[in-house]
Amino acid sequence: MAQQDWRKYLNFRCTGCGNCCRETVVLLTDADVTRIAEGTGRAPREFVRFFGPDAVEMGSRHPLWVRFDRGRAVMALKWQGGHCMFLESDNRCSIYDHRPVTCREHPFNVTLSDTGAVERISLSRVVKCPHDWDGRTSLTAIRSVVRWNERQSDVYEEKIKAWNRRRGAKRTRPEFLRYLGLMA
Repeated sequence: MAQQDWRKYLNFRCTGCGNCCRETVVLLTDADVTRIAEGTGRAPREFVRFFGPDAVEMGSRHPLWVRFDRGRAVMALKWQGGHCMFLESDNRCSIYDHRPVTCREHPFNVTLSDTGAVERISLSRVVKCPHDWDGRTSLTAIRSVVRWNERQSDVYEEKIKAWNRRRGAKRTRPEFLRYLGLMA
């Protein structure tokens, strides 16, 4: 990517419209759930929801699908009134310091090389984003969040893979949360 392209994306600034928190399924890892639970004092059952294939567009073999006795689903933040339950009336995130890593990475789609260098950056088109170009985002910060998200997701995907291979055990949503150590 040409140098001028980097400057454009590094000047992205969120305008605080809250669009990315509306009608968007924010997928969670077990580490996200732990961070939110510890940061807010809320039990996971208060903010975790499992969305099925009718609500999430992902390939049937995507590694984030969790198999249950009654179909498959992905773990995500609950909605309230068509938006993330943590979106406040002023369009601010009430758990900003504890938010999921995918929220920290948004709105960037980033591809890292095998050496960890950024190969490509683009803006997500998931929702309309009336951003500005007068901000300051460092390439180091973007890369750090992407790596964090990759590490966290890799660990979580291995746990899902092990869960999905289990035989003979109950395969319910509460049991999955217990399996992850998120519920007693």
